[in-house]
Amino acid sequence: MLFQCVLLSLLVSVFTTIVPSQQTPTFCHDLDCPTFTTVQSFKDYDLRKYETLKWVATNVTTMEYTDDINREMFYRLFYYISGNNSAAMKIPMTAPVLRTVIHGQGPTCEATFITHFMIPHNMQTNTPTPTDPKAYLVTMPGKNVYVKSFPGRPSDQDNVQKVEELAQEIGNSNLYLDNYYFTANYDGPYAIHRHNEVWLESTK
Repeated sequence: MLFQCVLLSLLVSVFTTIVPSQQTPTFCHDLDCPTFTTVQSFKDYDLRKYETLKWVATNVTTMEYTDDINREMFYRLFYYISGNNSAAMKIPMTAPVLRTVIHGQGPTCEATFITHFMIPHNMQTNTPTPTDPKAYLVTMPGKNVYVKSFPGRPSDQDNVQKVEELAQEIGNSNLYLDNYYFTANYDGPYAIHRHNEVWLESTK
């Protein structure tokens, strides 16, 4: 079952076209962002291939992901790039702010939330380590992900709805991993025109 606490899967058909590659997207706003290739473009979503990259991350396991928790996790990583690292250096901001949501088992529906900042491409080796013990470096293997993009300033429930829609549009639960999903936000807090994404990892 996909996200047993909140989601229901429906099967629909989609029309597809093949897109061989993707240039650096404008929604990265001249910040470093993950390099990807658009493998296939569907009516309402894309299938992308991402390369292996290093990120700085922090996580929490909780039944309720509040704004205060979200803010605390963001600033833990922001302080890392501001100088709270082994080199005491400032590190350029990257995009997106990526969050992984891993649903736990059982009736309590406790979930693990992991917030990531991508390490800039020119710092992927010899990366300074965080001085905060709750922040850590992680290498995320390359992967194929189904991506649905949308505007606005989404709440957690909005993201869940978009994940539901993406699952429905894919139409085959054997094509994606169903125990977690990603959200990706590319804009600062004061941006008016915003680009948001939800991702489901492909099984292929």
